[in-house]
Amino acid sequence: MAIRRVPGGQKLKNTCLCLGNFDGIHRGHQAILDACLSEAARNELTDVAWTFARHPEKFFPGHAGDSILSPEDKAELLEERGVSTLVEEDFTRVRDLSPAAFCRDVLLGELDAKEVICGFNFRFGKNGAGTPEDLRREMEAAGAQVLIVPPVLWKNEPISSTRVRAALKDGRPEDAEAMLGRPYFIRFPVAGGNRLGRKMGFPTINQIYPADYVIPRRGVYAVQAVIEGKCYDGVCNVGRRPTVEENGVDTAETHLFDFSGNLYGLVATVRFCAFLRPETRFENMDALRDQIGRDTRRAKEILTARRNRI
Repeated sequence: MAIRRVPGGQKLKNTCLCLGNFDGIHRGHQAILDACLSEAARNELTDVAWTFARHPEKFFPGHAGDSILSPEDKAELLEERGVSTLVEEDFTRVRDLSPAAFCRDVLLGELDAKEVICGFNFRFGKNGAGTPEDLRREMEAAGAQVLIVPPVLWKNEPISSTRVRAALKDGRPEDAEAMLGRPYFIRFPVAGGNRLGRKMGFPTINQIYPADYVIPRRGVYAVQAVIEGKCYDGVCNVGRRPTVEENGVDTAETHLFDFSGNLYGLVATVRFCAFLRPETRFENMDALRDQIGRDTRRAKEILTARRNRI
């Protein structure tokens, strides 16, 4: 069944809610979602994932609010997990509610929550004043149940979206994958480029990073790309192409092995598997072409070894 996406403020009935930003839907989020689905099935309630349409940090000065997933990708991953209903709340609508008012007006009044699931570090209400224990006290006073899910650990620390972002910005896609439970990926339309890669013998697909989206460490990665259901190995440069362009926008340029064709306008999913080297300004195009050749050979070795491990 396709997920039902509803805006904040819409009334629902007899729900089991899980609450969170769910940016990245990492393994900690997955534990919360799975608990919600299990409790909803056991108590014959409607499972609901409650989140924000836009990351709350985007509304605060000094915070980038860099998202790991687009709203569309978040919804798709939630659907794959088994969620039936997604509430995408407008942060500005609830940001000034006290913890008590949020529970009374939103969780009970609008969403008719019979059970609420949250993570150990969930915060809610104006200025994030509410804690999971506050949530339990308010909801249980109204006859609803609250389940607080303990942290999922990786390297002895709780998995979080902040740790995933840090791994990506440090050029550690393998660590991000360990916390996400799947490779970090981007899914953007293929844009037109200046065809320099084609002229050098390494044609690329170009994807421009949207605003408010986390950008991994600039440099070259071994990747796998999925296009129209087919998977291709490749090598991807994330950055601003300092050898050929001044002050460019952040772009993912991916050379696909064993592929030829025109992909302009299609949407490509690029999975990041390993970091090869930082972004570099080369003296000339010949030096750049030679390095791309070396990157290609190294990426093929890494991706072949990866498949053999699996």
